[in-house]
Amino acid sequence: MKAETLLEGVKYTTNTDISDMEISDICSDSRDVRPGDLFVALTGTKSDGKRFVREALEKGARAILTDTPLKDNAAQIITGDVRGAYARVCENFFSNPARKLKLIGVTGTNGKSTVAYLIHKIACKCGIRCGLIGTMYIHDGCEKSPSMLTTPDPYELNKILAHFADCGCKAAAMEVSAHALYWHKTDGIVFDMGVFTNLTRDHLDFFKDMEEYGQTKFSFFTSEHIKKAVINSDSAEGVRLINSVKVPVVTYGLYNPADVFAVNIVQGDKCGYVVNDRDCLMEIRSKLHGEFNVSNSLAAIACVGELGADCANIARAMNSTPAPEGRFNVYKRDGKTYIIDFAHTPDGLENVLTQARKLCKGELILVFGCGGDRDKGKRAVMGKIASRLADEVIITEDNPRMEEQSDIAKDIMQGIDGRAVCIDDRKEAVALACSMAKEGDVVLIAGKGSEGYIDAGGVKTLYSDREELFKVLDR
Repeated sequence: MKAETLLEGVKYTTNTDISDMEISDICSDSRDVRPGDLFVALTGTKSDGKRFVREALEKGARAILTDTPLKDNAAQIITGDVRGAYARVCENFFSNPARKLKLIGVTGTNGKSTVAYLIHKIACKCGIRCGLIGTMYIHDGCEKSPSMLTTPDPYELNKILAHFADCGCKAAAMEVSAHALYWHKTDGIVFDMGVFTNLTRDHLDFFKDMEEYGQTKFSFFTSEHIKKAVINSDSAEGVRLINSVKVPVVTYGLYNPADVFAVNIVQGDKCGYVVNDRDCLMEIRSKLHGEFNVSNSLAAIACVGELGADCANIARAMNSTPAPEGRFNVYKRDGKTYIIDFAHTPDGLENVLTQARKLCKGELILVFGCGGDRDKGKRAVMGKIASRLADEVIITEDNPRMEEQSDIAKDIMQGIDGRAVCIDDRKEAVALACSMAKEGDVVLIAGKGSEGYIDAGGVKTLYSDREELFKVLDR
């Protein structure tokens, strides 16, 4: 592709004539550079891509995208925003695939994965082939593949969107994380809809405080990024956003006035309720448990309605859609209930414990931990929630990364009001919880959901809460 075509929409200067320059590919990792590539010198929190320019040039890079002029005698494209420019050149390289799809971006602390999953599932069942990009996996409406990041980096993101468009997708739902917004991964893409679920404590190892974290999320809700907003009116931050956005808004909620709302909510083996989507009524018998999932379903229903599906088809699709893997999955055995959930934030843990209690006729036994090298301040907060809402608490590993698990457990214990058991090995913790359970009890295993590994000491070891639970139950 001609360099000038690749750079459309980018503000830049250059030290050479690029009018006839051909770029064969784009690369941000010097180890993967091939002859003819544009090497993008990204600056991160731990490294500066400019340190690797010499290696990239030795491997045949045709030009360097950089934020400052370099001493190297090489073709340089200089811009004040390398990350934003990287996003745009990737979009141009793949012929701007987002413009060929009805694209829905979902952001918020909790619920992103479930809302994106439900949009994907409901839309496909309504005859609108809809791709999915998120934490759990990537799906093109026919086949799924593993996901490495909640929001892929610009090159991979646009490659996926191009595949979606080429294989017949009409729409795509994707999670847009706060980190992705901070690093400008989606710059240049205008989403047809942007969904805001909620804002609660998370990622304060990266963002300096909740204000910065919130402002990063809110930055998505401008005409530069979205055409229409779908916002949770039950969230205080959502209300703040509703009152400030300059694009059209569709609201959803359970407790505050909203365009899309639910009434007559009944909890049981299935969750029953009636949805009113701007005077279109739908009777829902959902396989997803909990009021938080009623809220998630409202967001998805609103979005699929905006895609053009009719209410009857949306209701049928919602009623036949199973819970996403690792998101409040309920299993029953011998009068006992076992739940696996991804909850890893204070608000998420409180929500799932509250819902688990509704399924509990005896004691509620909780297995959970906190990730290493992440927000340490939430550990004691989660410990306090655990001891307040569970009858028995077992603290265990949840990706300790480069921290000692015992140190993480001590931090959690600072919030425990009462007693708790610390079992470093997660397999042993699950086994202990199951051995403690009596008829009528609920065992909640929280924190990992569908994750297939434990990250400890720089090594990822294969592990699944679901597989481990069933190994224990089948002994």
